[in-house]
Amino acid sequence: MDIEFGTYHHSTREASDALRKNAEKIFTSLMYHVYASDSRLEILDAGCGLGFLTSVASRCFPSSILTAIDIFEHNSLSEATYEKALENMKALGIESRVTLLRHDLTESLNLDSRFDLAISNLVFHNLGKKRFLGYESVFKSLKPGGILILGDLFPQIEKDTEFFNRFGTIQQKEGDPDAGKWSYRVIMVKKR
Repeated sequence: MDIEFGTYHHSTREASDALRKNAEKIFTSLMYHVYASDSRLEILDAGCGLGFLTSVASRCFPSSILTAIDIFEHNSLSEATYEKALENMKALGIESRVTLLRHDLTESLNLDSRFDLAISNLVFHNLGKKRFLGYESVFKSLKPGGILILGDLFPQIEKDTEFFNRFGTIQQKEGDPDAGKWSYRVIMVKKR
């Protein structure tokens, strides 16, 4: 069974694959900067799509349990269905460690202070101003000292940074700050 992570909107399959390759490198480096590979973590993939970051985190932390959430009906990622995401988890052999949930990030997760690590890639910019509700929902789901690693486009990076500072401390930023407001960046925040 082939594993297909989809094509991002306003992109091609080749460009989407290149972006994922770059994101995997950055996310892996940041996750290993904070946690050892033998860590037994509870990990949240916020806006999992077809499970790209879920697969990356599962390889980095083979003893960890993952919860992957998405609405599975947004046009920002082609073919993003719950069924296809589940097929990918089975093809990767990680379905026993992953719980897939259909959930809107802008609504409370009701999973307060549960996760050690939350990860997300190219999700929140699609939410417009509602992204702040999503950020808050994810921060509430993290344990104190938990880490959020967020790869996205930040057209209003100052507002996002200000919001992150309300919940934690920005540990690291990856990406070219001079590349323009729609450039891809990765931000890591440690919850207070």
